[in-house]
Amino acid sequence: MVSGMLVIAACSGGPPHPPLSAQATSALTPVEMGPPPGRVESIPPRPEGADAWVDGEWVQRRGRWYWLLGRWVTTPKDATYSPWVLVRASDGTPFYAPSVWRDAAGAVVAAPRALSYATASGGVVVSAEGDPEDTGRVIKTPPSIPVPVHPDGGLQVPDRPDGG
Repeated sequence: MVSGMLVIAACSGGPPHPPLSAQATSALTPVEMGPPPGRVESIPPRPEGADAWVDGEWVQRRGRWYWLLGRWVTTPKDATYSPWVLVRASDGTPFYAPSVWRDAAGAVVAAPRALSYATASGGVVVSAEGDPEDTGRVIKTPPSIPVPVHPDGGLQVPDRPDGG
């Protein structure tokens, strides 16, 4: 009986998300180390006018990881959302691309204004080994880092940062 309830709960779905698009390969940049485990968030009720929930994510600023809170937004007309991604090359080098919004032609556009934010766990973030991670604070706006993005839509990782 309990397992049946778990299946029903798992199939109930979550909040609606914006239409998705793949990250451009050109958006990937090597990072020294991947982000820590994600924070636990509580999603607030959907405000009037919101049609999509954007999950919280780690963003990098000045070599440090910061948690960007999840948020309710109104999806821009004909826009898609490319979530952040961390991939590893065959030699283990981590590559990161921050999330971006794209217009119908694939060009990066400004992120929509948040209508409401999640609340996130504020405790110490620990690594898989149980050691405290050095992270920045929780933030509501992403860093303004120029992201070279081409609408190639594919996601391929070079073998090494130098392309060799």
